[in-house]
Amino acid sequence: MDRKASTIRVQCTCCEAVLTVDKASGEVLFTDKPRGRKVSFEDALLKVKQDQETAEDRFKEALLKEKDHMKVIDQKFEEAMKRKDELDMPIKPIDLD
Repeated sequence: MDRKASTIRVQCTCCEAVLTVDKASGEVLFTDKPRGRKVSFEDALLKVKQDQETAEDRFKEALLKEKDHMKVIDQKFEEAMKRKDELDMPIKPIDLD
């Protein structure tokens, strides 16, 4: 790299674009975006199917977890309803007179 050049070429680590930056101002002068990768139709279709399957699995798993959670809540509610008679009635302020 030439030390007297007024620009610097930097490659982005995220998108692999090459940026041409002015040394003095720090301004990006040019951006060379990388060419898109060619993906075959079959590969793209396979990826979509795999994504659908994993999404369905995650949905079923979340549904079962929610059902189990509701069972636990119902059991706690039933226990609380059985014990409601055991609780003392709160003292009313009028009864203190």
